[in-house]
Amino acid sequence: MEEPGKGAIPPGALAGLKVIDMASLYAAPLAATIMADFGADVLKIEPPEGDLFRDSKMWPLVARGKRCLALDLRSEEGIDRLKALAAQADVLVENYPAAVLERRGIGWKVLSAVNPRLVMLSVSCFGATGPYRGRPGSGTIGEGFGGLTFLTGTEDGPPMLPSVALGDAVGAMSAVIGTLSALYWRDRSGRGQQVDASLYEPILQIVAHAAQRWEPGRSPERCGSRLPGVLRNVYRTSDERYVAISASTARHAADLLALAGGQGDDQDACVAAWIATVPQAALVEQLVARRIPVTPVNSLDDMLADPHMRARGSLIHVADEALGDLALAAPAPRLSETPGRIGDVNPPLGTDADAALERWAGS
Repeated sequence: MEEPGKGAIPPGALAGLKVIDMASLYAAPLAATIMADFGADVLKIEPPEGDLFRDSKMWPLVARGKRCLALDLRSEEGIDRLKALAAQADVLVENYPAAVLERRGIGWKVLSAVNPRLVMLSVSCFGATGPYRGRPGSGTIGEGFGGLTFLTGTEDGPPMLPSVALGDAVGAMSAVIGTLSALYWRDRSGRGQQVDASLYEPILQIVAHAAQRWEPGRSPERCGSRLPGVLRNVYRTSDERYVAISASTARHAADLLALAGGQGDDQDACVAAWIATVPQAALVEQLVARRIPVTPVNSLDDMLADPHMRARGSLIHVADEALGDLALAAPAPRLSETPGRIGDVNPPLGTDADAALERWAGS
């Protein structure tokens, strides 16, 4: 396969890696999607009626670049087919309650006996151990439990959830890190292992900066868009647009305050008053020239039109006949020799399990 003017497309970094994605919802399937973006051969297992996201615009996020197979994992035949695939797979991704897998005979002990080299990625909100291990949850629940929601919002307002599924996306990336670490160890030891990926523990890495302000009995509180000790905020410009600024060093702060023309007690207010007199584009140009970290606060339309994002292909506009217009994030990070790429955004639901088995048996 070639792209005009670019020559042959190299195989992805994970080419040859065989992955079963038997998960549903968002975080766990997204982890498998990231592996597919980097070349893994991902087989998505769906119930006979199809995945619950199949007819929505969430579908490309959980299915792109994968081959899809209908299997009834409530039936003996479906369980047998799954075991046969697991015997040949490198990775299996799941987010079932552990009790359900055990009851159906496809828990970690059974599948690792079928394939001792298997890496089983188990994604849940609270993890596989501890008193909350059986509770249902999602990225949103992980955000609340992990402290991010408490810290998000204005000082005098209520806790807030982000306007995006942040916990699911961060949880998926963390799950991929764990999976690749387990595969590296397997290649040295010859043995697979189970990856216990919770959705709340990656959130703890996000709030780690705030945790450094903690003292016994004094939890860090919400502080809006500010950070204690840093001249950082979202500011409105004279043309009713917004910029985000993070003057995180003494030099940045001094230069910003010099431009704003003041050293008052409330430095942030001084900066805000000055920025309110300058149009967004002119402000960004002025601060970039002084090497002060600044960005326009971009909408999705802004990002699709931005010359930097267009030059790097950071967002990909796809028009699918069934799903309509889609804006997809390009695979990241960038690899110089084996870059990731977006696969088929709307893979069909297959029903031939024997063909899937033959494909993997021959690879």
